[in-house]
Amino acid sequence: MDEEKETAKKNIKDKKIKKEYIILLAIVIGIVLIDQITKICIINNGEIEVISNVLKFSVTENTNPAYGIGSGSTFMYVLTNLVILSVIFKFVTTQNEYVDTKLKIFLSFIFAGGISNVIDRIIRGYVIEFIDFNQLVSFPIFNVADIFTIIGWVAIAAIFAVFTVNEWRRNKK
Repeated sequence: MDEEKETAKKNIKDKKIKKEYIILLAIVIGIVLIDQITKICIINNGEIEVISNVLKFSVTENTNPAYGIGSGSTFMYVLTNLVILSVIFKFVTTQNEYVDTKLKIFLSFIFAGGISNVIDRIIRGYVIEFIDFNQLVSFPIFNVADIFTIIGWVAIAAIFAVFTVNEWRRNKK
């Protein structure tokens, strides 16, 4: 009888994990599709003034890697990003029971943004950037993948900050 209960509990847990992975995969695919579709649209439509003297969409070919890693080498950029993406994937899949759903979702944002920009590097040799606020402020031109990557990192930093403060308060008592 106890063995049957344990098997039933394990099956429920396995179904929950499978459902969670399907949701995370849908998030990644959705973000990649949105990013790639917006890039194709802007390539086909050219420059669009969204808000006069504030925001425009214009195609920029970003050949520079992040932080100068592998500067001048698309291969090194792609390789570095694939290593980082592999670490994120391995972390999410092997630490499942220790990582809450919110953290997995925000890691999926980072993963999707990275995948989409790597797709650009592989297919085009550069990343399409098109969201341009430079008429208003001096700010880097970016794309949808970058937005999700930044949201992911900021949210993870906030999660860790809240966790750290809560741990500090609990240990202070």
